[in-house]
Amino acid sequence: LGIIFARPEVGKTSFSCFLASEYIKMGHRVFYWANEERAKRLKIRIFCSLLRATKDELYDHVERYSREILDYKVEELLTVVDSVGTGIDEIDSYCSLNKPDIIFIDQLDKVKIRGKFNRGDERLKELYSSAREIAKRNNCLVWAVSQAGADAERRHVLHYDMLDGSKTGKAGEADIIIGIGKDDFLTDENADPRNLLRYVMVSKNKINGWHGSLLLSFDSHTNQ
Repeated sequence: LGIIFARPEVGKTSFSCFLASEYIKMGHRVFYWANEERAKRLKIRIFCSLLRATKDELYDHVERYSREILDYKVEELLTVVDSVGTGIDEIDSYCSLNKPDIIFIDQLDKVKIRGKFNRGDERLKELYSSAREIAKRNNCLVWAVSQAGADAERRHVLHYDMLDGSKTGKAGEADIIIGIGKDDFLTDENADPRNLLRYVMVSKNKINGWHGSLLLSFDSHTNQ
């Protein structure tokens, strides 16, 4: 179980779409549960990442890019669905039946779960525990996309205690946690203005133990 988190409009969905495109290039089956943006729009963003093209370029050269999409076997490897109102049990059932390699749940906090909870953080801990169990039972990678709390606003280094709604419960279930940050003072005036700089911080890592921050350039037009 991995967590990708950031403040609104920083790029967590863009980063997830980029990761999804990289997994497709590797031949993995990817399923994306979208309850933030419409599935159709998300699929286009994944295509932009996969083909390193803008949305306008995709529409202007449909025949060319359609051939490339076929070459990547996208229809076989990628499924994106609108999932507003989806319950965690439904996601579990899908994984049991279809055995995807990687799933994205954007955003996991909004997924429904059965039970009565005295506090919101108790519900979130149980939700993330259930997502971890899905990963274990189905031998798949689960990426949970989440908001960062207000204390992460205008911060470029995001630690997992900045996760929205839970300081430790959500983080305790994850194997790897990636926070995406930016600050208002960080710009690159000499670069293409559509390129934005982002800090990608690994604050928990049970995979190989590496922790640290990477400064990356983000092109919002090609989702790279």
